[in-house]
Amino acid sequence: MEVITLEGEDKRLYYLVAHLVIDEQVLAYNLNYPYKTSPDYRWFVAVEQGKTVGFVPVRLKEGKAIINNYYVADDDSAVFLALLQEIVRNLEDDFEIESVTQVRHIPDFQKNGFSVLLWWKKYVKMKRFRHEEERL
Repeated sequence: MEVITLEGEDKRLYYLVAHLVIDEQVLAYNLNYPYKTSPDYRWFVAVEQGKTVGFVPVRLKEGKAIINNYYVADDDSAVFLALLQEIVRNLEDDFEIESVTQVRHIPDFQKNGFSVLLWWKKYVKMKRFRHEEERL
């Protein structure tokens, strides 16, 4: 599997994810929240054998990298792992990384160093701490 990093309006992004972001099942996966992009976004797209198997758009704003929607086919933990590791590798030096995570995906984010900050009904707000002492 390969993880491709693209800016929010890169033409390759449309080729890789457009067919998914308008798919009813993919929208349902995201609890019917529409996917968004702009120049403020950086997308991480997992591709396997020429097929897009997951993506995470990350909004870069005021020193924060915010994950607020995503898609991973079959909730595949290996895809989550690859995407989240690439996000951390790519952004951690310059941004605080936060996520609005679906409750069912908490374990995948926790395996990648994210901790729950706030609980809602279907989502949690999570943050990746760089060092253990920052959690205290």
